[in-house]
Amino acid sequence: MKKTVLTTLLAIALSAPVAAGQELPAPASETSTRTEAPNTDNCPHALVPEDPVTTSERLAPNATAPTPLPAVDSAESCGVTVPAGFEVSPEVVASAWMVSDIDTGEVIAMKDPNGRYRPASIIKALLALVVIDELDLNRKVEVTQESADADGSAVGIGPGGNYTVEQLLDGLLLASGNDAAHALAQALGGDEVALDKVNALAHQLGTRSTHASSYSGLDAAGMSTSAEDISLIYQAAFLNPTFARIVGTEHVDFPGWGDMPGYELWNDNHLYLNDPEGIGGKTGFTDDAHHTFVGALNRDGRRLQAVLLDTTVEHGYRPWEQAQTLLHEAYKVKPGQGVGTLQRASAPATVTATPTSTPTPAPTAVAAGADSSVRGIEGWAGWAVAALVALLVIIGGAFSLLRR
Repeated sequence: MKKTVLTTLLAIALSAPVAAGQELPAPASETSTRTEAPNTDNCPHALVPEDPVTTSERLAPNATAPTPLPAVDSAESCGVTVPAGFEVSPEVVASAWMVSDIDTGEVIAMKDPNGRYRPASIIKALLALVVIDELDLNRKVEVTQESADADGSAVGIGPGGNYTVEQLLDGLLLASGNDAAHALAQALGGDEVALDKVNALAHQLGTRSTHASSYSGLDAAGMSTSAEDISLIYQAAFLNPTFARIVGTEHVDFPGWGDMPGYELWNDNHLYLNDPEGIGGKTGFTDDAHHTFVGALNRDGRRLQAVLLDTTVEHGYRPWEQAQTLLHEAYKVKPGQGVGTLQRASAPATVTATPTSTPTPAPTAVAAGADSSVRGIEGWAGWAVAALVALLVIIGGAFSLLRR
């Protein structure tokens, strides 16, 4: 049975001090004040995220900034789009968010789905999927000093320590360890190779606003994603049994190194820990991305996920609590009555309008644009192949009957 948040925090405090992850109270450097969700009706981030407040994206001498990805040509509203009766709580102050069904791809509700924001550590799902696909989970990886010294959040691996790939994935996904991310990247062939693989996978999944300038989520020039893209990425992630199993784990025994003993490594996703229907997700925070969050619930076999980008906590509600309110509201919407359909695709993806739904403005937010229709997307390439095969079988059967 899952523990309460107080018990969990106590367990984290008693474990290695670097294993707390990124869902703990924000650093003092987060000084912006926000008590309501930003108005995004005029698509302020259609091309690039807002200007950074730190030097995280400062370029090296003679370096040039990456060219922004082409703007998404879409009829989707940049404001809030929800089905009739869906109430968005004022505690949800994210600039962009999306709630969708993991298994069917139905989008229940959304805000600024294609606006571009920084992902922070929720982008680690791409690295995890690449690792799961390419590396043996039982393979041993010896950690270097460089990996142990990686910037940002850490799970606490040490130089000379030997860890299996799965243990490093635990450190990557449960505690958002950048040290684990670096070690896994080296096992894939190095930083550049890993980053190329991460971006290739994002493209393969049909994302249009995602460019990973770092595989760990640390801010860097050109870093961007969108609520729609993260929904695509985590749809693929939750459909992966290994990923789903790891993020749906309360805690694991994590090995030590040298003279440091092993310890219990706890999941830092408090939606998973505090909601009995929680099935995991990922947390994230940087000074420029602010808080980002992905969390999912399973209610009677219906798995819904919530993605939040650029949210804050000054008003007293943690990202997991904001996600929880969206998810609980989404479960009031019957299947088929959402605002669209999100599907993984090898071709560019958008949200497909659902004829049975009537998007309406959220009562606590500025109304979405008058054109709340959303464009169709090409489905998975595999679906197309399957449909073609089925058609050929039917035709073949028809000819066979004619011959008889």
